[in-house]
Amino acid sequence: MSAGAQELAGCRGVTCPTTYRSHFEPNPGAYPDSGSRDGWESYPTTQETGYEPSIFPLTEKGESRLVREAAPTKDGEFSLGFIRRVQLVAGQHASFHAWVRAPFANRSTHVTLTVFHGREEERHDATLAENMWTSIDVALKSSEAPVTAIALTEDLPEAHVGRLERIEMKDVRVEAMGTRHLKVREPAALWDGSRELYYAQRSLTPGETLHVALQSSEPGLRWTLSAPGERVIARGDGAEVSHLISANEPVGMWILHAMSAHSDTEVLVLVRPQSPRALVFDAAPKISAEMLASVRRRRDELRAKTHVEEGANIAAMDPHWLLAGLPSYFNLLLQPSELALMDAIDYRESGDARSLEESRRLLQAMAAWPLWVHPWFPAHGYHSYYPVGLMTRSVVMAMEFLGPDLGMGERRELESALRRQAVVPIYEEYVLEDRLQFNTSNWIGNTVSAALLAALESRDPELGCYTLGLAMKERDHVRAAYTPDGSYGEGVTYHRFDLETTAPAAAAMKRLLGVPVDEELLRSSDSYLRHTVYNNEGNVLDYGDSHVDAGPSNVFAYVAAMNRSESLARYYFRFRDTGTAELLPRVLWEGDIQKPGDAAETEPASKVFETRGIAVLRSGWNDDANVIAMRAGENFNHNHADEGSLFYARGGTLWLGEAGYADYYKDPSYNSYNIQALGHNVLLVDDDAESQALAGDAVAGASPKIEHAVLGGTAALLQADLTSVYRGKLERYTRTLLWKRDGTLVVLDDVASAEPHRFTQVWHPLQSIVETSLADGRFVLAHDAERLTMQAAASTALETRRGEAPMPLTSYELAETKVVSRPQLLFFSTREATKTAYLASVIQPGERDGPAPTMKVTSEGVELAFDDGSVAQHRKSGEVTVVARWKGGVAALDVSTWSEGLLGGSLRADGPVDLLSELSPSNLSVLTLHSDRGVLAHLDGVRASCRSGCTIDGGGIHVGAGTAVLDLTPMVPR
Repeated sequence: MSAGAQELAGCRGVTCPTTYRSHFEPNPGAYPDSGSRDGWESYPTTQETGYEPSIFPLTEKGESRLVREAAPTKDGEFSLGFIRRVQLVAGQHASFHAWVRAPFANRSTHVTLTVFHGREEERHDATLAENMWTSIDVALKSSEAPVTAIALTEDLPEAHVGRLERIEMKDVRVEAMGTRHLKVREPAALWDGSRELYYAQRSLTPGETLHVALQSSEPGLRWTLSAPGERVIARGDGAEVSHLISANEPVGMWILHAMSAHSDTEVLVLVRPQSPRALVFDAAPKISAEMLASVRRRRDELRAKTHVEEGANIAAMDPHWLLAGLPSYFNLLLQPSELALMDAIDYRESGDARSLEESRRLLQAMAAWPLWVHPWFPAHGYHSYYPVGLMTRSVVMAMEFLGPDLGMGERRELESALRRQAVVPIYEEYVLEDRLQFNTSNWIGNTVSAALLAALESRDPELGCYTLGLAMKERDHVRAAYTPDGSYGEGVTYHRFDLETTAPAAAAMKRLLGVPVDEELLRSSDSYLRHTVYNNEGNVLDYGDSHVDAGPSNVFAYVAAMNRSESLARYYFRFRDTGTAELLPRVLWEGDIQKPGDAAETEPASKVFETRGIAVLRSGWNDDANVIAMRAGENFNHNHADEGSLFYARGGTLWLGEAGYADYYKDPSYNSYNIQALGHNVLLVDDDAESQALAGDAVAGASPKIEHAVLGGTAALLQADLTSVYRGKLERYTRTLLWKRDGTLVVLDDVASAEPHRFTQVWHPLQSIVETSLADGRFVLAHDAERLTMQAAASTALETRRGEAPMPLTSYELAETKVVSRPQLLFFSTREATKTAYLASVIQPGERDGPAPTMKVTSEGVELAFDDGSVAQHRKSGEVTVVARWKGGVAALDVSTWSEGLLGGSLRADGPVDLLSELSPSNLSVLTLHSDRGVLAHLDGVRASCRSGCTIDGGGIHVGAGTAVLDLTPMVPR
């Protein structure tokens, strides 16, 4: 939001009337007629928000508009439109205005304005006149809840597969209330409306005076000036701030925080050291002879195919034609920059004169290229492209290793090129326009991080504002993508890819800005990957567009070098590539990693990653463990319509998988199959391959959630609410996993809708189907001598069938040398449409000849009875599942009473408690209780002693907040 748009008239407390506008007008540059996207993204949210060719600005005859043009992958309902993150409050008289048209429509068209208040959605309907510009004017509902995003969609009831549809929008205006901020009169500063910060344009050094003048007539204005580490350097009153920066005060990002009764304004100022400091080291790291040999092998590989003078061809590439020529663009951009870096490392370590000369020559040649970005991107409203970030990283790190042996004239030329080709355009796209506003794309990690490295490398004081803005965008990215639960939001491939540039940027941010992000990077690199590895080859159970392998782990050298996790060090050395791949992180940090010991893994084998929304059930840490992963969570980026889907691995073999990775630039089935519900182990409604929509994200829209998890040593229960991604067709949909450590798994779907539907569970077996019994709903899979049996049960008449998936693109090449077959699918369906249903899939190791389990539905819930006498029970108390019981074990959720236990006893508690009970061979039962707030419990019919987390007295068992473990014995010996 523009600070200059705020006027004191009409202000109420900390908010003032403000106007947000988007005109999509061209930005000066190589393609001044292309227009600007102004931060708008595609909506409904696309699977990958980086390369998204369906949305682009268009300027014709001096008029600019934003266009979204796409074709559906199936007949029927189809929506396309735009979304933008905002920071507003819809007070009284708030409104939205835009001119909109659907030029391909031959009738009046329905449009929907969706105003997001986080997960909550406010909808407004309007109609577009046939193929004409229509003014959409909507009065927004008055609400104190912040508006987090606004979306506008064209809603078509009868679109046709493959036929392009189009929506255009111009002159967007939102009248609302925004946070009141003081204006900065001096020094010159850039305003970042997305983060609501000022960035002082010029950096300062010790000995200079920091002076800030605020434009304010408010009484009681006070301010604090903080240095890195939140150390308050000075404080005072009034609108004038003046402070002489002394030599003993820390350099980095300083924050002026000005406060009044109604305003809260921050101005960031960059304080640089008097003498330039290197980005990530004081002295170049010493590397082993083995690693130097790898550097030289990579240098020789690149020398054989690099022709730096041909980089000038990038500017001649067609701005309307991208994909077919993309490999050539990548090679032109990345090979000479990496060669310059390998040369620089070799020179710094060995003093080789030829390497020095070649590195300098390459850097000078690249600085002279007229364009680094492929022309397609500025022609479509972008300013940069992530390979520019990869190139920039290599160029900057080559400058680092060359150090003073790079002449001052050469350095100035490079700094000028980096400013023109990387720093300024990337700032304008990713900070000013807040590109990829939900901050989870690896494009930010590579593009913004590299521009930040270039800005920090530069000695130009006028780049201070760009440095600060890029640092804040990168910080926001790390906080959003490197999640608090110990995972990374995108797939593991993108975790590694992101860290290639985020790691050196993190080192530089800590060293030169005093802005550490190490904790986030360490936390998100230490747990998730280890939990999802399922065999000694390093294969990983992971979701979305991801190659499912754990290596190479080279990019984790930075976080492993913190030496705060032996398990991370073991992971690093187990999966690193010691060849010529990803050498930079090894060179920079591998020498600082302490070699791990042989200690056994102590972390619990099963874990829920709540933020990303993935639960992992493991029978142990051995390579042939039974490992299951289920997905239910927010959309980050590169996600699929896979909510509720799961993988099943056993004995180092993946038995149940998904459609798998597909090249989304090339695979013809990618949009219609690989990313859709049909491509995953999920519930289909009326056999619709696209039954699910993408979930909401951290800013806007509702998303599924793993609501309950009881993870025990011999059994576990998971429950997820998946209702939100079924486009309003379902009133309730809960998926529950009941799992035993021996590998037995029950997947139980409890679904309800207002109208009758046919419900189908689809499965993707990756091993051979050697036995099929459609009448019994039983299938047997085989891998070598191992078997796995799948059986179906339902609360209504059941139908099972087999099917085939589309041929993967990779199979066509395999077809030249071997016989290939199309992937198999299994379908467990209700035979008739119904409003409510329980649908169960039972997966058991070994070959089972018995009948399918019988399902009994009662007023309390549902019970599955197996032929060996085991019972899996899914009981309800209101909306909450309370019990899943096995013969030989019981797991329960949110219960206040428990009876019919293993030893004939019962438990009562004065509040909800999760429990897991296990029977040992010695007739001793171990009872694990978990309570969020602590409860008082009573046991009848058994003796109890408290092992941990509780106390026992005459009043009962006192369980504190957290987990308690009790040992139980029967009152009457068995």
